[in-house]
Amino acid sequence: MEKSEENEDLITIYSTMIKIRKYEEKLRDIYLSDKKPLFNIAAGKIPGEMHLSAGQEPSAAWMSVLLRNDDFVYSTHRPHHTAIAKGVDLNRMTAEIMGKHGGLSKGKGGHMHIFDKKVNFACAGIVGSSFPSALGAALASKLDGKDSIAVAFGGDGSLNQGMFLESLNLASLWKLPVIFVIENNDWAISVETKDSTPLKNDAIRADGFGMPGVYIENNDPVKMYKAAEKAVKRARSGEGPTLIAIDTYRYYGHFEGDPEVYRPKDQVKELLAKDPIKIMESDLLKKGIISKDEDDRINNSAMEEISQAFAFAEDSPLPVGSDSMDDVYAPVDYSIEPTTKGRKLPVYMAISEAISQEMEGNKDVLYMGEDVGKYGGIFGATTGLFKKFGAERIRDTPISESAFIGSAAGLAAAGKRPIVELMFSDFVGVTLDPIMNQIAKNHYMSGGTVNMPVVITTAVGGGYGDAAQHSQTLYSLFGHLPGLKVVVPSNSYDAKGLMVSAIKDNNPVVYMFHKGLLGLPWMPYPQSTVTEVPEEEYTVPIGKARIAREGKDITIIGIGATVHMAMEAAMELEENGINAEVIDLRSIKPLDTDTVIRSVGKTGSLLVADEDYAAFGLASEITSAVSHALFGKLDKAPESIVSPDVPVPYSQPMEKYWLPDTQKIVNRVMEMFKK
Repeated sequence: MEKSEENEDLITIYSTMIKIRKYEEKLRDIYLSDKKPLFNIAAGKIPGEMHLSAGQEPSAAWMSVLLRNDDFVYSTHRPHHTAIAKGVDLNRMTAEIMGKHGGLSKGKGGHMHIFDKKVNFACAGIVGSSFPSALGAALASKLDGKDSIAVAFGGDGSLNQGMFLESLNLASLWKLPVIFVIENNDWAISVETKDSTPLKNDAIRADGFGMPGVYIENNDPVKMYKAAEKAVKRARSGEGPTLIAIDTYRYYGHFEGDPEVYRPKDQVKELLAKDPIKIMESDLLKKGIISKDEDDRINNSAMEEISQAFAFAEDSPLPVGSDSMDDVYAPVDYSIEPTTKGRKLPVYMAISEAISQEMEGNKDVLYMGEDVGKYGGIFGATTGLFKKFGAERIRDTPISESAFIGSAAGLAAAGKRPIVELMFSDFVGVTLDPIMNQIAKNHYMSGGTVNMPVVITTAVGGGYGDAAQHSQTLYSLFGHLPGLKVVVPSNSYDAKGLMVSAIKDNNPVVYMFHKGLLGLPWMPYPQSTVTEVPEEEYTVPIGKARIAREGKDITIIGIGATVHMAMEAAMELEENGINAEVIDLRSIKPLDTDTVIRSVGKTGSLLVADEDYAAFGLASEITSAVSHALFGKLDKAPESIVSPDVPVPYSQPMEKYWLPDTQKIVNRVMEMFKK
């Protein structure tokens, strides 16, 4: 039979399915052979959990004919079929699964975290995390006027995650070129689909978000191909997203070694009788689209490629232990010194000016968040920018923090430099996964191949009667997470310079501004926050503290609002014969312990003033570092003024009692010098 373009596509899809199945079977044999007679998940050439996708080939194989290298794919913890279909380097993927240095991520990611920048493939072990990331990649394509698209995969278990629903809404609202592929293999580990949703099929969910929903029954690769072809055409032409839900199946357990006590023993046998590969093979042979010889060549070619991949992986060396310390941060190269003195600006205007200048100089910078458009941001960070740059780059969002902050990972991977505003740091609970598990870790998990130039801005601080859910200062929470940088300006000069540095950085930076320092006309603020700000672009180095006041008797360390308390306290202490040196940390991560230790080595005494909670906090980290470095050389034991481990109270007398203040610093220092 003369082969049409469609028939050629079907042959490629079939060949891809064969390769996926044979790869998974080979991987399973090696994985289990080293874990007998007693199963030990950490033993053998391939450690850790292994989630195989044998049986789910039809949901992915269409990508081998319909997608391009510049299209992005974000997959799940069960990723091999999608990776192979997207054209991921099989040699290096296999080496990665074996934890080898020659792997795609040098052994840092493993089988649940496969990254191949050359074909724009990524996956993650967190259920539902693929959806926001794909949003970002799709948005980047739309902003650049390209026709590349993004595809997000998720299992039926992921559909009850808020990230999924938020992402569907944003994709439809913004008409993004993204396809959501839902693989319903009927089990979310051990929970059957009928026990997690009342819906007849997953495609129905699309109706509520104004996008087409297509339901594919019987794990049919041809129907999946036809549906995907329409969805790809729709996305590339700017018509928006599509949801495709396919009933598929996994022939093995949730993970290898899974006792599978939850599903009937005869169920897999019944489904193996409906194996989509065997059905498609029979159909292609019957219609004369392939011959028996061609079928044999397809199978032999797949085995040859797979054997080569495993040989490559076996020959690749293991990394050394110290390799684990590499690729936490991407290299940076920026330093701009101001040449003019400037004029006085409040902090919020300095922040806005920095964002404006960076957006003018780099079309890849954009700002997203709630009320950041015409309103100018609740705290004024985007004042005047909506009119200047328009709704595409100063982008108002629904109250969907997981989706729009999560989309920053995809935007960054696609070459953008997104700034996303988390209105209050207290709200981080609803979006911690994208920050902690995607944005902070993707550079490392990709072996340093994927940069995450993301700025997350957020307001902190109490003192205004906002109580326990709008007043926290969660410096230590963000500082605890590897891969993030964390900065806290205390004045308008640093506010602009640190924002410029954050935007230019190739790593994710959490930019935490204290709302009591912004200089907003409706909020009291110390006049000392208003400093001269050069009109030109300049940077303040991230990870470098500032000596705000020199002294010889004690070092007082402040961060954000407590810098001003420390300065006021130092003046009062001077009247009592105590000459205090004040350090403004400016950065929490990296923490400038060198400057701190030099100062305390000179003064012999230390007090840390911090508005964050006491337990496991910044003050403890600093006093520990100083005590270790200067053991036996201190005149006095280090002290701290921090907020107690209780939620921020509402009533003014209680909130005042709870917060650090100037007088508390003075009193504690006086007590230290009386001892």
